[in-house]
Amino acid sequence: MSLKVTYIGHATTLIEWDGLNILTDPLFSDRVLFFKRLRPLVFDPTNLPKLDAVLISHAHYDHLDLFSYKYIPSDVPIIIPEGMAKAISRFVNNPIIELATWSRYSLKEGVTICGVPAKHPGGRFLFPLRYRTCHGYVVSKGNENIYYSGDTAYQEDFENLKGLFDLRFVLLPIATNSNRHWIRQRHMNVDDAIRCWRALGKPDWMPIHWGTFFKTLNHPERIIQSLQAKLQQDPELAQKVHIVEPGFSFSLP
Repeated sequence: MSLKVTYIGHATTLIEWDGLNILTDPLFSDRVLFFKRLRPLVFDPTNLPKLDAVLISHAHYDHLDLFSYKYIPSDVPIIIPEGMAKAISRFVNNPIIELATWSRYSLKEGVTICGVPAKHPGGRFLFPLRYRTCHGYVVSKGNENIYYSGDTAYQEDFENLKGLFDLRFVLLPIATNSNRHWIRQRHMNVDDAIRCWRALGKPDWMPIHWGTFFKTLNHPERIIQSLQAKLQQDPELAQKVHIVEPGFSFSLP
């Protein structure tokens, strides 16, 4: 596996895997609704490589930013959860592929994408009861698999993923430092994410969904400091977790 993953920020990542290029939840705008970006966007979206697909996890504004699609050519397929096509199809000319939970899409020869469960409420501000389906995705190439979770709380389906896929690399969020029950029903904190990592079989892991937006709610400095403290206590975890600042990349040999 020749893998390079760029953490562009929030849930936006660029996966470059043996000639396969996939973008997740593109968000290049300076703000989301009333929330400003905490640091300037380092990655230049005009320098995106030729993309094979865009993966959209759900319809929240920080994951479906319609202003960002001006940087994405209209021939790139956009893969979304089932029932979400109307939220995006009127704004873009790209091919739209809806995936039901656990269904698979053959992207190209030898490459499949599976929509997997995520525990998170979807919806848009004006349509809170529509477009509520949320997905993570497993990208499979031969016998190797990469998991992008999108937004999710901890869930028992992580054990199912381990049974179905031999995961080599995962993108898991550390979206909050709160222990409040209602938040942890929507997002994972550091302890939840580590528990998830163990349930998935302890693959290589890049933390995402931190350091870009929502400082008041999530305190990104505290989140990453909390994770770094866990790494100091657990050498096995430290070998597998790859903390990358927004705008920078990690390559797996």
